[in-house]
Amino acid sequence: MDDSKPQRWAPPEGEALVAHNLKVLRTTARLSQEDMAERMRRLGFKLHQTQIAKIENGTRGISFDEALGLAKALSVPAANFMLEAVAGPDDPHWELQEAAFDIQKAEQEHQVAQDLADAAKARLDQAEARYDEIAARLGVEEETEPTELVFYPAPNSPEDPLRSMPGTDL
Repeated sequence: MDDSKPQRWAPPEGEALVAHNLKVLRTTARLSQEDMAERMRRLGFKLHQTQIAKIENGTRGISFDEALGLAKALSVPAANFMLEAVAGPDDPHWELQEAAFDIQKAEQEHQVAQDLADAAKARLDQAEARYDEIAARLGVEEETEPTELVFYPAPNSPEDPLRSMPGTDL
């Protein structure tokens, strides 16, 4: 009779933990090892795709600064990246984790869109204030809306009224 207990998965520690998280997070983000190396190069690290592969398979050590750089390149908190194992494809929480990453990405995209909308609104407010200032300076009666702008056609365009005048060779 076999009295051995089933082995439970033990999360890796130290460099093995960083290697595990790097591989899982990189593949979850759908980044190649070359993409990861390029991100690290942009952060000032001289890493090649083969070095990323060696880090992931545990045959190359990693410095503390490199671990911080990898976390930054993956847009994850460094503390979590170096202290907590993320779920891998064989973990039952993998799918849930993927959904959480999708939420995080959508939140970031939403924030960028909100920032752009806020900046556009600020430019609109500035333009309206400038219009009001110029109108006041010129003694023009304020309107609720600026008058409609008139755009003239480009010279020699089909809409150019001079183009269709009799006696012109346009």
